[in-house]
Amino acid sequence: MSEQNNVKPGKGQLKPSALTVEMAAKMLGLPAEIVRKHIEQGMPTAADGTINLVNYGAWLCSRINDGN
Repeated sequence: MSEQNNVKPGKGQLKPSALTVEMAAKMLGLPAEIVRKHIEQGMPTAADGTINLVNYGAWLCSRINDGN
């Protein structure tokens, strides 16, 4: 097994598929209130309330394409 495949996640690593509102906001340079507003407007979240960064981006693109 190569060393690359033997890397274990550290305690402080972010998981882009499961971000809190605050972590997503910080990564995107947005106020957390904006992310919460997007959730209220229908942005998909996981059952535990976390945000998948790729899904968030896709949702934002769909809103731009729809003119919202």
